[in-house]
Amino acid sequence: MTTAHDLMPPDTARVRSAQRPVDAARETAARGAGALPGRGPDEEPAGMLTDRRVDVRAVVQGMPSP
Repeated sequence: MTTAHDLMPPDTARVRSAQRPVDAARETAARGAGALPGRGPDEEPAGMLTDRRVDVRAVVQGMPSP
């Protein structure tokens, strides 16, 4: 069975589960994207990081707005 991972080019930007949310947000913003695929510790696909998810996490953690 073909998976989404099989269809993505090798140079597709991805965020890693160990990345700090602020670094993942910077990567997303730099690419003008609203979401990037995530990789787990084993480098396998682990979901999607969306700009909304980063925003919500920042609010929950009490981060100040820019």
